[in-house]
Amino acid sequence: MQDNSSNNDPREIWQNQPTETSMMTLEEVRLRVQKLHVKTRKALLGWMAASLLIIGISVFGMVWVHNPAVRALFAFSIAWSVAGQFFINRKRQPSTIAEDILLNTGLKSLRREVERQRYISTRFLLCIFGPSVLAIGTLAGQILSFARDRGVLSKTIPFLTMLAIWIVGVFIIRMRDQRELRSEIDDLNRIENSNG
Repeated sequence: MQDNSSNNDPREIWQNQPTETSMMTLEEVRLRVQKLHVKTRKALLGWMAASLLIIGISVFGMVWVHNPAVRALFAFSIAWSVAGQFFINRKRQPSTIAEDILLNTGLKSLRREVERQRYISTRFLLCIFGPSVLAIGTLAGQILSFARDRGVLSKTIPFLTMLAIWIVGVFIIRMRDQRELRSEIDDLNRIENSNG
């Protein structure tokens, strides 16, 4: 009697199952476009809030610090943040979401929204993260200098720890968003290939 234990292996059975190509309905495409559009708008609003925070930190630093070189760094972070907002928002379509979905239904609108999300996502480090690190880093440097002069440098450790955690957290969140976007692009390519 022959032992066919490999035929009863659940992993092999699962891997050898025939796959189905799922066809996406027009309503599902519209819902995905709407979901991506909302996600993009939330990201843009969050980045505007981050730019306002950068400007606030920089203005506070310019008022608090009297060193012209440090003030110039704060002014540069303000200019960089404003320029970043300009470059992020210049490709923005002015149409509302309802008009966008009604006029451009289908895979074309999904592709356009995914490409828009990709464009915005790739500009994050340059347009938002860079100016925020410059402003917060300059402020942290001034706080460290102030604490060193007063002999209370050890009291800045919690602040520096939170700053390091924030920087690492930003990169972890960006990597997760990049994976989600890559998955969305792969799904879109698969759908376009299955639909011909």
